[in-house]
Amino acid sequence: MRRPLFALPLALAASCALPVVSAGTFLPAGDLQRGDLHVSLSMEVGRVLAGPNDLGERNNPVPPETQRWEVLTWIASDLSVRWQVLDRLALEAQLKLTDPITPGYPVPVGGSLGFRLRLLDLGPTREGLAVELGGRFVGVGVTEDLPRATQDGRTQLDRWTYRALGAEVPLIVSYRVASPLAFTVSPFLRAYWIRAWHETFAQDGSESLTRLQWTPVLSAGMGIAAALDFGPVQVSPGCALELATRAGPGAPTKLIVEPGLSVGFRF
Repeated sequence: MRRPLFALPLALAASCALPVVSAGTFLPAGDLQRGDLHVSLSMEVGRVLAGPNDLGERNNPVPPETQRWEVLTWIASDLSVRWQVLDRLALEAQLKLTDPITPGYPVPVGGSLGFRLRLLDLGPTREGLAVELGGRFVGVGVTEDLPRATQDGRTQLDRWTYRALGAEVPLIVSYRVASPLAFTVSPFLRAYWIRAWHETFAQDGSESLTRLQWTPVLSAGMGIAAALDFGPVQVSPGCALELATRAGPGAPTKLIVEPGLSVGFRF
Protein backbone atom coordinates (compact mmCIF):
# COMPACT_ATOMS: atom_id res chain seq x y z
CA MET A 1 0.00 0.00 0.00
CA ARG A 2 1.32 3.44 -0.89
CA ARG A 3 2.04 5.86 1.93
CA PRO A 4 -0.06 9.04 2.04
CA LEU A 5 1.54 12.18 0.63
CA PHE A 6 1.80 13.89 4.02
CA ALA A 7 3.94 11.04 5.33
CA LEU A 8 6.98 12.26 3.40
CA PRO A 9 7.43 15.65 5.12
CA LEU A 10 6.71 14.01 8.47
CA ALA A 11 9.44 11.46 7.83
CA LEU A 12 11.93 14.14 6.76
CA ALA A 13 11.13 16.30 9.80
CA ALA A 14 12.26 13.39 11.97
CA SER A 15 15.85 14.35 11.08
CA CYS A 16 15.55 18.05 12.00
CA ALA A 17 16.64 20.11 14.97
CA LEU A 18 14.28 22.53 16.72
CA PRO A 19 15.13 26.01 15.33
CA VAL A 20 14.48 29.62 16.22
CA VAL A 21 12.37 31.70 13.80
CA SER A 22 14.23 34.86 12.83
CA ALA A 23 13.65 35.66 9.14
CA GLY A 24 13.13 39.32 8.39
CA THR A 25 14.35 40.51 11.79
CA PHE A 26 17.24 42.52 10.37
CA LEU A 27 15.75 43.77 7.09
CA PRO A 28 15.93 47.60 6.91
CA ALA A 29 13.38 49.80 8.62
CA GLY A 30 11.58 52.50 6.64
CA ASP A 31 11.88 50.83 3.24
CA LEU A 32 8.25 49.97 2.54
CA GLN A 33 5.50 52.47 1.81
CA ARG A 34 1.78 51.90 2.20
CA GLY A 35 0.63 49.04 -0.02
CA ASP A 36 4.13 47.64 -0.67
CA LEU A 37 4.69 43.90 -0.38
CA HIS A 38 8.08 42.40 0.40
CA VAL A 39 8.79 38.68 -0.06
CA SER A 40 12.14 37.27 1.07
CA LEU A 41 13.93 33.95 1.41
CA SER A 42 16.58 33.70 4.10
CA MET A 43 19.23 31.12 4.87
CA GLU A 44 20.80 31.28 8.29
CA VAL A 45 22.68 29.52 11.03
CA GLY A 46 19.92 29.63 13.63
CA ARG A 47 19.91 28.72 17.31
CA VAL A 48 18.71 25.25 18.33
CA LEU A 49 16.20 25.44 21.18
CA ALA A 50 16.45 21.90 22.59
CA GLY A 51 17.99 18.48 22.04
CA PRO A 52 17.80 14.96 23.54
CA ASN A 53 20.20 15.77 26.41
CA ASP A 54 17.95 18.61 27.59
CA LEU A 55 15.36 16.23 29.04
CA GLY A 56 17.78 15.38 31.89
CA GLU A 57 17.17 11.62 31.89
CA ARG A 58 19.45 10.24 34.61
CA ASN A 59 18.19 6.64 34.48
CA ASN A 60 18.06 6.43 30.69
CA PRO A 61 21.39 7.49 29.12
CA VAL A 62 21.12 9.35 25.83
CA PRO A 63 22.50 7.22 22.96
CA PRO A 64 25.72 8.55 21.36
CA GLU A 65 23.99 8.53 17.95
CA THR A 66 22.03 11.62 19.03
CA GLN A 67 25.15 13.81 18.80
CA ARG A 68 23.99 14.99 15.37
CA TRP A 69 21.14 16.83 17.15
CA GLU A 70 23.21 18.02 20.11
CA VAL A 71 24.37 21.22 18.45
CA LEU A 72 24.04 24.91 19.32
CA THR A 73 23.10 26.02 15.80
CA TRP A 74 21.49 24.48 12.75
CA ILE A 75 21.33 25.46 9.08
CA ALA A 76 17.81 26.64 8.36
CA SER A 77 15.84 28.83 5.97
CA ASP A 78 12.75 31.00 6.18
CA LEU A 79 10.15 32.30 3.77
CA SER A 80 8.90 35.72 4.90
CA VAL A 81 6.13 38.00 3.60
CA ARG A 82 5.79 41.61 4.87
CA TRP A 83 2.92 43.92 3.87
CA GLN A 84 2.94 47.63 4.69
CA VAL A 85 -0.74 47.94 5.50
CA LEU A 86 -0.53 51.51 6.90
CA ASP A 87 2.05 54.28 6.79
CA ARG A 88 3.42 53.18 10.15
CA LEU A 89 2.27 49.58 10.42
CA ALA A 90 3.43 46.46 8.57
CA LEU A 91 2.16 42.91 9.04
CA GLU A 92 4.34 39.88 8.44
CA ALA A 93 4.05 36.11 8.20
CA GLN A 94 6.89 33.60 8.12
CA LEU A 95 7.27 29.93 7.32
CA LYS A 96 10.18 28.16 9.01
CA LEU A 97 12.03 25.62 6.88
CA THR A 98 14.79 23.58 8.49
CA ASP A 99 17.22 21.30 6.67
CA PRO A 100 17.30 17.60 7.60
CA ILE A 101 20.60 15.79 7.83
CA THR A 102 19.64 13.70 4.81
CA PRO A 103 18.26 14.49 2.31
CA GLY A 104 19.43 18.09 2.21
CA TYR A 105 16.37 20.13 1.29
CA PRO A 106 14.07 22.23 3.49
CA VAL A 107 11.13 20.85 5.45
CA PRO A 108 8.40 23.02 7.08
CA VAL A 109 8.54 22.90 10.88
CA GLY A 110 6.63 26.01 11.98
CA GLY A 111 6.22 29.73 11.51
CA SER A 112 5.23 33.05 12.99
CA LEU A 113 2.90 36.02 12.68
CA GLY A 114 4.04 39.51 13.57
CA PHE A 115 4.09 43.23 12.98
CA ARG A 116 6.41 46.22 12.61
CA LEU A 117 5.48 49.58 14.07
CA ARG A 118 7.36 52.51 12.48
CA LEU A 119 8.58 54.92 15.14
CA LEU A 120 10.72 57.11 12.87
CA ASP A 121 10.37 57.31 9.09
CA LEU A 122 12.85 58.23 6.39
CA GLY A 123 12.93 61.79 5.13
CA PRO A 124 11.47 63.04 1.83
CA THR A 125 14.60 61.87 -0.04
CA ARG A 126 14.08 58.33 1.36
CA GLU A 127 17.50 58.50 3.00
CA GLY A 128 18.66 58.85 6.59
CA LEU A 129 17.54 57.22 9.84
CA ALA A 130 14.47 55.00 10.35
CA VAL A 131 13.37 53.07 13.44
CA GLU A 132 10.78 50.28 13.75
CA LEU A 133 9.64 48.18 16.71
CA GLY A 134 8.79 44.60 15.82
CA GLY A 135 6.89 41.82 17.52
CA ARG A 136 6.02 38.29 16.51
CA PHE A 137 4.42 35.17 17.92
CA VAL A 138 6.14 31.90 17.05
CA GLY A 139 5.26 28.22 16.95
CA VAL A 140 7.62 25.41 15.89
CA GLY A 141 7.81 21.66 16.42
CA VAL A 142 9.92 18.71 15.29
CA THR A 143 10.30 15.00 15.90
CA GLU A 144 13.62 13.16 15.98
CA ASP A 145 13.53 9.38 15.34
CA LEU A 146 16.47 7.08 16.08
CA PRO A 147 16.15 3.35 15.24
CA ARG A 148 18.96 1.46 17.00
CA ALA A 149 20.09 -1.82 18.50
CA THR A 150 20.22 -2.11 22.30
CA GLN A 151 23.04 -3.78 24.25
CA ASP A 152 21.15 -7.08 24.34
CA GLY A 153 20.87 -7.11 20.54
CA ARG A 154 17.21 -6.11 20.28
CA THR A 155 15.90 -3.31 18.08
CA GLN A 156 14.42 -0.17 19.58
CA LEU A 157 13.00 3.10 18.31
CA ASP A 158 13.77 6.26 20.28
CA ARG A 159 11.58 9.26 19.47
CA TRP A 160 12.13 12.80 20.81
CA THR A 161 9.29 15.26 20.19
CA TYR A 162 9.57 19.02 20.76
CA ARG A 163 7.02 21.82 20.77
CA ALA A 164 7.91 25.49 21.25
CA LEU A 165 5.77 28.62 21.55
CA GLY A 166 7.35 32.01 21.88
CA ALA A 167 7.51 35.73 21.29
CA GLU A 168 10.24 37.91 19.83
CA VAL A 169 10.70 41.70 20.14
CA PRO A 170 13.34 43.31 17.88
CA LEU A 171 14.10 47.03 17.63
CA ILE A 172 15.21 47.75 14.05
CA VAL A 173 17.39 50.83 13.60
CA SER A 174 18.44 51.49 9.98
CA TYR A 175 20.42 54.19 8.25
CA ARG A 176 19.97 54.44 4.49
CA VAL A 177 23.17 55.98 3.16
CA ALA A 178 21.86 56.22 -0.39
CA SER A 179 19.11 54.70 -2.48
CA PRO A 180 20.83 51.31 -2.99
CA LEU A 181 22.56 50.92 0.42
CA ALA A 182 21.38 50.69 4.02
CA PHE A 183 22.86 49.47 7.30
CA THR A 184 20.84 48.03 10.20
CA VAL A 185 21.48 47.42 13.89
CA SER A 186 18.83 45.43 15.74
CA PRO A 187 18.86 44.52 19.45
CA PHE A 188 16.29 41.83 20.25
CA LEU A 189 14.73 39.81 23.05
CA ARG A 190 13.27 36.32 22.72
CA ALA A 191 11.14 34.26 25.12
CA TYR A 192 10.20 30.67 24.29
CA TRP A 193 8.29 28.02 26.19
CA ILE A 194 9.40 24.52 25.28
CA ARG A 195 7.81 21.13 25.94
CA ALA A 196 9.57 17.88 25.02
CA TRP A 197 9.11 14.16 25.53
CA HIS A 198 11.13 11.01 24.81
CA GLU A 199 9.38 7.77 23.86
CA THR A 200 10.97 4.36 23.38
CA PHE A 201 9.37 1.47 21.50
CA ALA A 202 11.10 -1.88 22.09
CA GLN A 203 10.95 -5.02 19.95
CA ASP A 204 8.99 -6.89 22.62
CA GLY A 205 6.26 -4.25 22.60
CA SER A 206 7.27 -2.44 25.79
CA GLU A 207 7.25 1.36 25.81
CA SER A 208 8.56 4.14 28.04
CA LEU A 209 7.95 7.87 28.26
CA THR A 210 9.92 10.78 29.77
CA ARG A 211 8.58 14.33 29.71
CA LEU A 212 10.00 17.82 30.01
CA GLN A 213 7.07 20.06 30.90
CA TRP A 214 6.72 23.59 29.56
CA THR A 215 10.01 25.32 30.34
CA PRO A 216 10.86 28.99 29.66
CA VAL A 217 13.97 29.87 27.67
CA LEU A 218 15.06 33.52 27.46
CA SER A 219 17.69 35.10 25.23
CA ALA A 220 18.95 38.49 24.09
CA GLY A 221 21.19 39.56 21.27
CA MET A 222 22.22 42.05 18.64
CA GLY A 223 21.98 41.78 14.87
CA ILE A 224 23.95 43.75 12.28
CA ALA A 225 23.12 43.71 8.57
CA ALA A 226 23.68 45.54 5.30
CA ALA A 227 21.13 45.80 2.48
CA LEU A 228 21.97 46.26 -1.19
CA ASP A 229 19.11 47.14 -3.56
CA PHE A 230 19.17 46.21 -7.24
CA GLY A 231 15.88 47.64 -8.43
CA PRO A 232 13.11 45.57 -6.77
CA VAL A 233 15.64 42.96 -5.58
CA GLN A 234 17.26 43.34 -2.16
CA VAL A 235 20.25 41.31 -0.93
CA SER A 236 20.96 41.52 2.80
CA PRO A 237 23.89 39.69 4.48
CA GLY A 238 23.98 39.89 8.25
CA CYS A 239 25.10 38.35 11.51
CA ALA A 240 23.65 38.11 15.01
CA LEU A 241 25.29 37.60 18.38
CA GLU A 242 22.93 35.93 20.85
CA LEU A 243 23.34 35.20 24.54
CA ALA A 244 21.10 32.17 25.00
CA THR A 245 20.47 29.06 27.04
CA ARG A 246 18.73 25.76 26.31
CA ALA A 247 15.71 24.06 27.84
CA GLY A 248 16.17 21.61 30.69
CA PRO A 249 17.74 21.67 34.15
CA GLY A 250 21.20 23.23 34.57
CA ALA A 251 21.57 24.36 30.95
CA PRO A 252 24.51 26.81 30.59
CA THR A 253 24.23 30.20 28.94
CA LYS A 254 26.38 30.59 25.81
CA LEU A 255 27.24 33.26 23.27
CA ILE A 256 26.26 32.11 19.77
CA VAL A 257 27.24 33.57 16.39
CA GLU A 258 24.48 33.34 13.76
CA PRO A 259 25.37 34.50 10.22
CA GLY A 260 22.70 34.67 7.54
CA LEU A 261 21.73 35.91 4.09
CA SER A 262 18.36 37.19 2.86
CA VAL A 263 17.23 37.78 -0.72
CA GLY A 264 13.96 39.68 -1.15
CA PHE A 265 11.66 41.14 -3.79
CA ARG A 266 9.50 44.24 -3.37
CA PHE A 267 6.19 44.56 -5.20
